[in-house]
Amino acid sequence: MSVLTDQINKARARQEGVDIASVVDAARGKAPVDLATPKQKRDRLAFLETCELPSGDTPQEVFERIIAGNEIQDVNYLARGARVAQAICRVTIKDEVGRTLGLGTGFLIAPNVLLTNNHVLPSYGIAGRSFAEFSYELDIAGQPATPVRFSFDAQRLFITNVDLDYSVVAVRSVSDDGGTQLSSYGILPLVQVTGKVADGEWLTIVQHPNGERKQLCVRENKLIKRTPDVLWYSTDTLGGSSGSPVFNNEWYVVALHHSGIPETKNGRMQTRNGTDYDPSRHDDFAIKWIANEGIRVSRIVQTLQSSLPKHPLLTPIFEAKPEYTDMPWISSTNDSTIPTQPQSDRSVIMSEQSRSITVTLSIAPDGRVSLAGAGAAESLFLEKAVTKKEVNYDVPFNSDYTDRKGFNTKFLSNKPEHQTWLPELDEATEEVVTKLLKPKPDNEYVLHYHNYSAVMHSTRKFAIYTAANLNSGGRWDLGRPTDVWRWDPRIPRDAQIGDAYYKSNQFDRGHLTRREDLEFGDTFMDALISAADTCHWANCTPQHSRFNQNKELWQGIERHIFEEAVWQNQFKAQVYTGPVLDEGDPTYKNFPKIQYPVRFWKVVAAVNAAGELFATAYILDQTDVIAEFGIEAAQEIPFSAYKTFQVSIKEVERLTGLRFLYGKSKASMSECDPLKNKKIKQKKPSSLLEAASMSLQPPGYLELQSFDEIVTK
Repeated sequence: MSVLTDQINKARARQEGVDIASVVDAARGKAPVDLATPKQKRDRLAFLETCELPSGDTPQEVFERIIAGNEIQDVNYLARGARVAQAICRVTIKDEVGRTLGLGTGFLIAPNVLLTNNHVLPSYGIAGRSFAEFSYELDIAGQPATPVRFSFDAQRLFITNVDLDYSVVAVRSVSDDGGTQLSSYGILPLVQVTGKVADGEWLTIVQHPNGERKQLCVRENKLIKRTPDVLWYSTDTLGGSSGSPVFNNEWYVVALHHSGIPETKNGRMQTRNGTDYDPSRHDDFAIKWIANEGIRVSRIVQTLQSSLPKHPLLTPIFEAKPEYTDMPWISSTNDSTIPTQPQSDRSVIMSEQSRSITVTLSIAPDGRVSLAGAGAAESLFLEKAVTKKEVNYDVPFNSDYTDRKGFNTKFLSNKPEHQTWLPELDEATEEVVTKLLKPKPDNEYVLHYHNYSAVMHSTRKFAIYTAANLNSGGRWDLGRPTDVWRWDPRIPRDAQIGDAYYKSNQFDRGHLTRREDLEFGDTFMDALISAADTCHWANCTPQHSRFNQNKELWQGIERHIFEEAVWQNQFKAQVYTGPVLDEGDPTYKNFPKIQYPVRFWKVVAAVNAAGELFATAYILDQTDVIAEFGIEAAQEIPFSAYKTFQVSIKEVERLTGLRFLYGKSKASMSECDPLKNKKIKQKKPSSLLEAASMSLQPPGYLELQSFDEIVTK
């Protein structure tokens, strides 16, 4: 079934026996005074009394014109429409190899947050590969404007709802060419209170029909009927209009355009020529549409608030009220959408390469910064200074570690079957753990940090494992502060490897539990504290610099799992990571008594869309890299030298002496492994060299070249 047909069927199912064609005919020529219910009229007047009106008239005067069907507008209606249209963009949907899968429409609803349809961006992975194009339109002279491309930041925020057909995704702050700030396009706030529109009112849609340049459909777009979830209206839209905002008379968004409702005869969709629609012969243009369906703003906001009530990027949406929501045309006097505190000026001293200047910053309530009373040169310097990726924060640090709760076994949910435990050690492994200096009856060797825990090896001086809670839906964009590495005072210092090991070689201080993965929390400061706690030597292993910086597969596995594990819109995972501490591991000449690991493993557990726990395991090997290029000379190493394998959980257990458990009865997590009953087919070598390499690959190791090869079912 095509995406178009699927959405049409959903729209038809929502009609619940309503004859839309008859409703359209009955509404023709009638004004809101005839079609709106008394409650709709009361709500409409109440809304007008609280919002900033596009004219100098009183709310009562505007209300009377609306319900009478009087469509004479002040000329600024067009100027305001042009301003709100800036926040609307074309969405280009890409596959893994960069081919265009389709086109849609989207629009900004909060700083760095875009709204479109689920059938436009159906998954985390597709959102991460796709992008938005603003200004894809004709200018006032009728010439094509230059579109500006912004990448999505799905790792920071992605949430989707199949039933209501919407997806919300974060957008990067700066265009892909580095020349444009996303904030310059403004936002279209979602106000969830009722009264934004009454039955019989005219609506306006701004769209990218069939992926074409931005267009709008003004008037002949009458609201004809509503349900708790959707609005039905007559208008002219085409494929590619999916994800467009539907506006009321005051340019507030009232719905997210979702699908058309076609004329049917004997249960078959009809074409404009009066024949049955055949998707194999006809395109969207051929369908005879009688109405359209949009998802109500109020329902979108309600479900977002239910799913991610504390997400920092979504907070402005939840706080939007007509009485203090400035629409985009007010940005010239107050560049804020949701004023939460008085605008203020602050003096800041900045320096770069021994140059110092004092500037005055005007800071808007939403955090956007402008330079007060500055010329072009000063503004350029400020932009460079404040957009540097490396930032520093004063992060509180509790040196007695009493506030660390560590790995939360019930992080995925409170359901017993979703509980995942800290790994269980076999007898041989338990004999070599590093004991706490002040052990407790219930804990002799586990180091608890913010959102993760670790167990150290007493002779190898590296972690046996780390176990972390990951919440992609609650991440904050912290930038990248300078790492401040710390010794852990709860175990002997000589049981840890410090900074001296990483001098004059190609080793990076490689996080096991990554800093970026723990940038989450209820508040910005919570996220800062959580991320900073990953910089303990107990969480560090030597990793070849090219190996550590390879983000193609190894560092993207968790993000791919999030895509496969959207359960109740919770982008959560439990991630266990560690080195394979093999007896044959090499040593570095400057520290001949310390063997460093050449292989690493991870086990990722999550809950899939069906509410079932699944867990997958992986091995990453830097043996070939170190053997060929060494650890002392700085050389250009191809990423292809790093091999990532998906393996069974039992294989990781065999290599590590750990046992991974889940559920109330602490059953083996291998029961949730999609590789449990799968036979891995050995790839056919294309050359003698490749055949020699593959002969070293143990049975059951699935070498990964892309995320699509990961087995999750």
